[in-house]
Amino acid sequence: MAHRVRLTSRVASPDAHAPVTTLELFFDLVFVFTVTQLTDLVLEPHGGAGYLQAFVVLWVIWWMYDGFAWLANNVGPTTASTRLPMLVAMAAFLVIAIAVPGAFHEDRWAFALSYLVIVLVHLFSFLRSSLGESARAILSIAPVNLGMALGLLLAAALPESVRWLGWLLAVLLPLASVLRQVEGGFSIRPAHFAERHRLMLIIALGESVRAIGRSAQEHITEPAYLLAVLLAMVLISLLWWVHFADDVALARVERVIERVEGVSARTALIAFSLGYLVLVAGLILVAAGLHVAVHDPGHHLAWRPALTMSAGAAIYLAGNVFYLGRLGVHGRRWLAVMAAVCLAVSPVGHAIGALAQVTALVLVLLLALCPSVRDSRDGKVVDRSAEPV
Repeated sequence: MAHRVRLTSRVASPDAHAPVTTLELFFDLVFVFTVTQLTDLVLEPHGGAGYLQAFVVLWVIWWMYDGFAWLANNVGPTTASTRLPMLVAMAAFLVIAIAVPGAFHEDRWAFALSYLVIVLVHLFSFLRSSLGESARAILSIAPVNLGMALGLLLAAALPESVRWLGWLLAVLLPLASVLRQVEGGFSIRPAHFAERHRLMLIIALGESVRAIGRSAQEHITEPAYLLAVLLAMVLISLLWWVHFADDVALARVERVIERVEGVSARTALIAFSLGYLVLVAGLILVAAGLHVAVHDPGHHLAWRPALTMSAGAAIYLAGNVFYLGRLGVHGRRWLAVMAAVCLAVSPVGHAIGALAQVTALVLVLLLALCPSVRDSRDGKVVDRSAEPV
């Protein structure tokens, strides 16, 4: 009985500045495979329907995956009773990742049932939170999460011709909750929340590196392939630089995070949960495009991979503008201009070749970084206060 009480009783609130735990890093390893599966889904020859299917799957998975970032922000996985549920959820996420290619077909039941397990673990773990009113606030989100699981189960049970109805329910429910602003009661530890999402983005960047390496296997001694690998790595490094090495923007974000009043749940949801979804989606498209480009660097790209790679870079840059703007950090609208230029260079791959397009995107990203490099050089790290949102 005593053991049961420990599993259901409230747990102490994590320290406001407690870092991300090793279990959370371990938990993120499953997301590596999820991103890999989604990249492969984009690469399948299903046209526009394939992109839509990949985004729908990403949206549904991300909603609960990011939900565990909220959970660890409130209930630190530092004891056996808080770690075990996360390990159970991790196993369920792994099953979901394996089922991604067949989520609409033969693996739909594995996907849906695992999703239900994840939702239940998340709910019961969150009820143990003693941070602010979070344990009560989770009850406002629980119907949404359970409804999504129900939608996936419905999709699994329905005939293939109407299976989309269940998926539509799973997609629309979280959108409705965002519009209704039901997240208001949650408490947030801003420093942990920011660090957790940055680590998620590193995971997605890692998938791009993996796509490069996989494409060049058995050809690395050939000059064209070696050049393609090096150029692709420069491209990924510049994407990293945009988000992680813009000293001025980072300093302003840290000022927002360290405010005495903290970060509201609304800002956390829009800037981090949704903002980083956009960033991850962009990187998945970049990874898919690079896989094709490095696999055959000497040939012209078909329109689809050329547009995919350029669109991914554009979405990533626009996502950074959105994320920073939502935190009240302005002065990086130049990235939005460069996002449009990324789209404009997509014909290069089709008309000239894969290496030419990767080179063009590298040049665009170098231009995109000019303002941040100039500001850092001029010492403008703290020249403007971030505006509260």
